[in-house]
Amino acid sequence: MIEKSHFGVLKLYRDCLRLADYISTQGGSRRVLREQVRQAFKKNKEESDPVKIEEQKEAAVRGLSNYMFHEAQRMAKEEVQKGNDNFDG
Repeated sequence: MIEKSHFGVLKLYRDCLRLADYISTQGGSRRVLREQVRQAFKKNKEESDPVKIEEQKEAAVRGLSNYMFHEAQRMAKEEVQKGNDNFDG
């Protein structure tokens, strides 16, 4: 029987791959980014300690959250700059 936590890890893996795809549309290398995600998950696939698994999941979620936070800040700055350009013109 597959453990419930397995589905959480699988969802996180897919979310990380989707984020890699998104980042690549912004100028990154899709193949390289996806391979980095794969390698990180593959490196830890044999981990059986629930505490360590949870720590690794939390670290991945923090990474996704940090990226989304910085991306939102970047987009907000661009919008402010557009507004300033329109105001000056």
